[in-house]
Amino acid sequence: MRTAGEAALTYLASSQALVLPLTPGLAIREANSYACRRLGITPDDVQGKPFEDLLVDFISSGDLMSFVDHDGPPRLLSLSTANRVPESFLFKFHTVPGGVLVIGNLDVDEQRRLGDEVLSLNSELNELTRRLHQANAELEQLNELKDRFLGMAAHDLRHPLGVLITYTDLLLTESRERLTAEEIGFVQDCAEAAHGMARMVDDFLDVSLISAGRFAIDPAPTSCEDLLASAMVVVRVLSDRKQVHVHVDNYAGDRIVILDAPKVQQVLVNLIVNAVEYSRPGQEVQVELRAGGGNLEVFVRDEGPGIDPEDKERLCTSFEKAGVRKTSGERSTGLGLTIARMVVETHGGHIWVDSTRGAGERNDP
Repeated sequence: MRTAGEAALTYLASSQALVLPLTPGLAIREANSYACRRLGITPDDVQGKPFEDLLVDFISSGDLMSFVDHDGPPRLLSLSTANRVPESFLFKFHTVPGGVLVIGNLDVDEQRRLGDEVLSLNSELNELTRRLHQANAELEQLNELKDRFLGMAAHDLRHPLGVLITYTDLLLTESRERLTAEEIGFVQDCAEAAHGMARMVDDFLDVSLISAGRFAIDPAPTSCEDLLASAMVVVRVLSDRKQVHVHVDNYAGDRIVILDAPKVQQVLVNLIVNAVEYSRPGQEVQVELRAGGGNLEVFVRDEGPGIDPEDKERLCTSFEKAGVRKTSGERSTGLGLTIARMVVETHGGHIWVDSTRGAGERNDP
């Protein structure tokens, strides 16, 4: 038959309190199931270990002996729990035959304080989430207005720019012999500016379509030779003006590929113009076309200053520009490579850059 003391120990072992029988030297003999669950231990893990090993920031092992049979209030001690978050328990140390019985109960006041703090933090989080959703909605509305404005402005600019490009090209081809060298230079400046603005307008229109989710391609059989020739017509205006030689190796010849010719032509123009703008007079830009298996590969290399490693990650991001300045201070929207990436990826391809600062640059769609 069990004694009253044994019955009490059995009850405590199954209670919602930490029950830890210790040796006279305060080493752990065993731990009840609640202590094992709460502290993330097993009896075998802690058997024979000093009780103070369970404590967090315990200052002196000698203090523990003074707690035994102490008549004052329970001692508040912090223990590391199963979730690795310290919790505070109120402990009483009782002398029992053969050692010391330690019983610890959760500090109710601390639990209440923690609960209040959690509720307060949760309330603040909900308020911040509400403000974030509101700010996101406002930003989305502003972004839509921005895209609509860019689209309308770019569309309205296309006609006057088209007129300007037509007449400057006409003057350079039909009336060159009647113009002085200075006048030809003026017209070339106008032509270059008009072509540059036209590219910016196209960029704004494409970005508006991309943002609206209406960006699509219309693939059709296209001659590689015709595609390259049409792109070079636009490029030559800038390259001749800057005296940058664009050397083309068309290994694809007149092979037919299936793609959206106007959009891929824009990719070629953006990549080659980008290379020209970062080149100095007398330098060379190399363009190489290859085709095989229905795929088109284009390599553009220049002798420019190269790109810093930190700029590579954001090079094809909207409105982002490399830290390197263009050689003639050309203006840019920072959209050309973004649109090039979108066009290439929509065709199922990929685009990347290989570059070392000071060692030239290569763009590959």
